[in-house]
Amino acid sequence: MKTLKELTLLDRFLFDQTMDCPEAHEAALQIILNDPSIRLLTPAQTEKELRTAPWLRSIRLDVFALDERAAVYNTEMQKEYRSDLAKRSRYYQSLIDSSLLEPGSLDFNRRNANFSEYQRKE
Repeated sequence: MKTLKELTLLDRFLFDQTMDCPEAHEAALQIILNDPSIRLLTPAQTEKELRTAPWLRSIRLDVFALDERAAVYNTEMQKEYRSDLAKRSRYYQSLIDSSLLEPGSLDFNRRNANFSEYQRKE
């Protein structure tokens, strides 16, 4: 077991605790994306689970947040190289997108059209 001094952001505990702080998550996104204008509207949700149906595979997002422009941020920490990262990312993005669409919607350009309703569900 590591002491607190030995932990880095690559350790799940410290990563989750740090990203739970809205200011820290916002600052991390601003640095990573080189965009100081990012302002998170919702508090970060660590270990957020998304599932399209009870009998289907779910995903667990490391850190999930929305900004004031209705942009979605899924911040994932990878400790080691994964050969399936591109496919895994694509799958995660599809579930995130599907959770932002109204049921039966045919217009994928309206993905965040119901942003205020999405906020109320959380």
